[in-house]
Amino acid sequence: MKRECLIWQWGVPLLALAALAMLAALDGNIVLFQAMNKLMSLAGDALWIHLSLLGDGKIAILFLLPFLGRRPDVVWQFILAIVLVTLWVQGMKELFSHARPPALLPMESFHLIGPALQNNSFPSGHTTSAFLLAGLLCLQRVNNWIKLAVLLLALFIGFSRIASGVHWPMDVLGGALGGWLVAMGAVWLSQYWRAGLNVWAQRAFALLATPLSVWAVWSLWHDYDDVYPGTNVLKVLLLAACLALSFKGQLRLFSAGMKQEF
Repeated sequence: MKRECLIWQWGVPLLALAALAMLAALDGNIVLFQAMNKLMSLAGDALWIHLSLLGDGKIAILFLLPFLGRRPDVVWQFILAIVLVTLWVQGMKELFSHARPPALLPMESFHLIGPALQNNSFPSGHTTSAFLLAGLLCLQRVNNWIKLAVLLLALFIGFSRIASGVHWPMDVLGGALGGWLVAMGAVWLSQYWRAGLNVWAQRAFALLATPLSVWAVWSLWHDYDDVYPGTNVLKVLLLAACLALSFKGQLRLFSAGMKQEF
């Protein structure tokens, strides 16, 4: 059991780090990008657009809702992770300031979906978000098949950024590495800093996360139609499902008899 836990903790970041080192040593970032971008374009734009939407940082807040009133430990880990991952992604993007494929390659040499983004390529924010959420779930006590399914989804969200023509393979690997490490850090920190387990803190998180989730979907609907065209049904379904799943938990959370700490 301990060995299995260690594999789930360290398997993803070690594989990502090894792949990063190999790609850098072989200087294969551009070649691999062009090969993957061309191959994945055969699947059609709609698939990759919907997968990219799932990795958007604004969508991430929706996945907190079902845990409200049910798993205060996961809620607290999520809050810590959001703070840490924001610092990580913005810090890394400013540190490296790497150009994206549309800034370095002729436009006719690859398939582009959406705007031709130019700067702040490393790491992929969508991939970081996806692997952060996958890491938080995989570090809990859930069935391995669920962990594998979530991990596979995160991987394909990362692939969607290459298919969209806006990130290099190294960006995706960096996102996977960073997102998972932040998840590990948030889980570790939550075990020693328990301030967020107080019922009033949990209620504050709920009061913040619920309207923020509605705003996130509204914002993506009105301001990002050129980035995620044709995804409005998925946006609404995700919001409705997460709100519905949070209903009983939030009723319990705001009940008068709720104890002060979980």
